[in-house]
Amino acid sequence: MVFELPAPELQGSESLAGCIEARRSVREYTKTPLPIGVLAQLLWSAQGVTGPGQKRATPSSGGLYPLRLQIVVQHVSELEPGTYEYMADSHSLKLVGDRIPKEAMHELGIGDQPWLKEAAIVIGVTAKLEDAVKHFEHQPPRGERGARYVYMETGALAQNVHLQSTALGVGCVLVAGFEDSRVKEALRLPSDLEPTALLCIGKRQDV
Repeated sequence: MVFELPAPELQGSESLAGCIEARRSVREYTKTPLPIGVLAQLLWSAQGVTGPGQKRATPSSGGLYPLRLQIVVQHVSELEPGTYEYMADSHSLKLVGDRIPKEAMHELGIGDQPWLKEAAIVIGVTAKLEDAVKHFEHQPPRGERGARYVYMETGALAQNVHLQSTALGVGCVLVAGFEDSRVKEALRLPSDLEPTALLCIGKRQDV
């Protein structure tokens, strides 16, 4: 099942300098559902197509674009809870799994990270890590350069999402401390995808 997303807004946003100044990691959220338009804007800022040749919002070494997004929807208007894959080329969501129980979400984190179960959405950033390693295997240090590029790309994506969240008035926090095997199972990742980051997003309690 595929869901078309609202087109991204390309004008009228907060200033970049203002968003950089105001950006903070936000870990506490209300239970208010996230509007689907906000979700669409966030996903576009992460991996949306922005130019000819399928150029994306996030830079990628060699134009390889190894990142994929799996979205755990917990509270979003017009969407049933479940796990979705973001289809960047069509700016749409594909349903790939049922609702993940809150306690299962909590258990993805290393230590006590309740924001994993309380966020309106959790964006799972995943990568075809082995493909990147092989593609750049001629660059020293052998076997490591491709992985470094993947994590740099993940960082660029995370910053895009943080700044877009700030512009939209919603809270966001990057989670890097997670159990890889549990994330792979919960997000139903195929064997060629590895999780690189989780982004928890929801309506801020102070807004």
